[in-house]
Amino acid sequence: MNERSLLEQKAALEAAYIERLGARVNLRKAGDGKVYETDQGNVILDCRFGPIKEPEKLDLDLCKRAGIVEHGLFLGLASDVIVAGKDGIRHLKRER
Repeated sequence: MNERSLLEQKAALEAAYIERLGARVNLRKAGDGKVYETDQGNVILDCRFGPIKEPEKLDLDLCKRAGIVEHGLFLGLASDVIVAGKDGIRHLKRER
């Protein structure tokens, strides 16, 4: 078994774990249809949770998992968010 197929098998295990947390998960592909690989040699799982009721719990569940390198929740980091949607653009500011 080559290193690439081993990495994809490990990604499948992590995808199954994340699906149990409530997400729809897809392995990111490059434009040529091959599995996208970061410059550190990792793969990316694109996860759709929909509205997240307990983001802090989800953060802990993802962080405690050894096979997950990082996630994109970024809790408590932003003070301003610009959201673009079908109804236009909204600028949200966190109250301090």
